[in-house]
Amino acid sequence: MPTVDVTPEDWQHMVIELANYSSARVWRDFTWHAARMAVIDPEKFRSLQLTQGDWDGMFRELKKYQERKEWDSFAARASRMARIDPGRFTDISINDEAWQGIVEVIKKIRSQNDWVNFASMAHHIKTIDPDRFVSIHLSEKDWQGIKGALHNYQRQEIWGKYAKLAAYMKVLDPERFKHEIKLSAAAWQRMNEELDLKRQKNYWAAFAAQASRIKVLLS
Repeated sequence: MPTVDVTPEDWQHMVIELANYSSARVWRDFTWHAARMAVIDPEKFRSLQLTQGDWDGMFRELKKYQERKEWDSFAARASRMARIDPGRFTDISINDEAWQGIVEVIKKIRSQNDWVNFASMAHHIKTIDPDRFVSIHLSEKDWQGIKGALHNYQRQEIWGKYAKLAAYMKVLDPERFKHEIKLSAAAWQRMNEELDLKRQKNYWAAFAAQASRIKVLLS
């Protein structure tokens, strides 16, 4: 049975990394890292009790993205904040202009057949609001395009990106993923080897990223 190996020592390293981002007020990296930790171990993550200052720092940047109409960055930030604290996230109002901006971005990506970025953006939208995600109408062409990109990563043995895209696919359509995407024993082994490589190099942000992807695939 595949597993994800995250030891108490690994977790402590990730906690230190998160604290460093907070102290430096590097809110983009803080948001990414925190969202990944929330996926890896939701219970442990909740016990960290992020401060109001942390939330306010993330929120200020979210508002800047909205003011600048940078809807791709806005969606990415909003989806991660939704994972970090679903309760507080419900207080954030995403108006019609923002939603229309997000929809226009994903339509443009779709028209370019950029399936990796399409999957990423669709994943953000579903995380922010599963009900509104339905209006995106994930088509057969969309799914096959994403599936083709996944096979390319497997063929090229790019296991970090493979795990990331596979995790997006599982979130986008869990039932279809279950029936169509068969992760081989070799793929699981390579993804875990990628995780261990990040551990050996003390790349704790990258470690958290890969661990969170594997956790989604195991869920």
